[in-house]
Amino acid sequence: MLAIVIFGIAATAIMSGFLTAMKSTRSDRSRVQASDLAARELEITRNEFYASSSGPTNLAANDYVVDGHPLPGGTAGQPLVVDNTPYTVIRNVEPLIAGSGVSPCDGGSSVQYPEYQVTVTVSWSNMAGVKPVTSSTLLTPPKGSISNTYGYVAVKVLNSSGAPNSGRTVSISGPGGSDSDVTGSDGCAVFAEATAGTYTVSLGETGFVDYYGSPTPSKTATVSSGTLQQVQFSYDQKAKLNVSLGTDAGYNLPSSYATTSPTVVIANTGLQPSGTKAVVLTSSSSGSIDNLWPFTDGYTAWVGSCGQSDPAASGGSRGAATVIAPGSTGSVSIRLAPVKVTVANGSGVVQPNLTIVASPASATGCLTTENPLTLGVTDSTGTLMTSLPAGAWTLQVSGKTSASGSWPSTGALQPTSAATTVPLVVN
Repeated sequence: MLAIVIFGIAATAIMSGFLTAMKSTRSDRSRVQASDLAARELEITRNEFYASSSGPTNLAANDYVVDGHPLPGGTAGQPLVVDNTPYTVIRNVEPLIAGSGVSPCDGGSSVQYPEYQVTVTVSWSNMAGVKPVTSSTLLTPPKGSISNTYGYVAVKVLNSSGAPNSGRTVSISGPGGSDSDVTGSDGCAVFAEATAGTYTVSLGETGFVDYYGSPTPSKTATVSSGTLQQVQFSYDQKAKLNVSLGTDAGYNLPSSYATTSPTVVIANTGLQPSGTKAVVLTSSSSGSIDNLWPFTDGYTAWVGSCGQSDPAASGGSRGAATVIAPGSTGSVSIRLAPVKVTVANGSGVVQPNLTIVASPASATGCLTTENPLTLGVTDSTGTLMTSLPAGAWTLQVSGKTSASGSWPSTGALQPTSAATTVPLVVN
């Protein structure tokens, strides 16, 4: 029995090593095939480029091609199948017009006779974390085969980390018509226009936003003969923030939120123009904020439109930032400060069924729905267990006058504040 157990352990180890070796061999074979297909695509492109005087023009017109040169028996636009493995071959062409080997997005504004950088990327199924194979070459068209009267627009697209964002579709429209291109590994897409004038450059991919949260940003570019204009976008997969409001057990959110949903403010210094953005939630205690730029330092958040509701403006500090990766969803739970309100008359008799409202000590920035803020109605003991956003709030009983001639304040509340008791005495 012991021998069988030992044999089983040894066999398992041997089989594991065998499977690992098989996977490694298969991966190496796929990379070799991908390298061969990349070299094949470059060679075909090179032959077409120099085959006729129209070769450079045709290459420039077909600057992004997927599986454009099938294997014998294959179909253009479909993956190339080798040894039962489908390979996707993408050819991307970028005119280099600002000097030899210089990306038009990063070079100067002077225009030289163009050469073309051709980049071929080959990927395949079941890559298991292996990077695609990439090969590139430079092709210089014969003098005179490309018009020197073109004006150029170079569009640079960066992601949320400030790195080049490849594979993004860029569109341009204007007096010369409409065109689109896909950014290369340097995040650049280049357009050559024969007709001068003002053009609109735009992006519009599902699930992406620019720095300002717009899914379809656009900018203008002026084209004139022999010039290069550079346009830059920050564009990445959008972030989404799920927000929920709460307070201590036994306390309720302000009753106003049930009829007019609360406002949540998110903050990041990159938000224009003030570093904050106010969003009304879709329900009384939760909601989602979509189409956010995925700032690498994240978002802080608080509830309340009033300026004093910013914890930092009321003597405290904002909570920890929620960092959301591009294309992901983050969550934040925001606590309101618990407040216990008691109401009695001058003789000490508790006052049930009275409505309590709160007014901000500083009304700067407040929406009308939060100034005043209805908190709720006292119970049979003349008590209301409620909560409030940050800042100092004056509490009063609707339709009543204060026995002292003035209504009390909560003092400066914070999301971290312990429960506060505020007694109200009415006439």
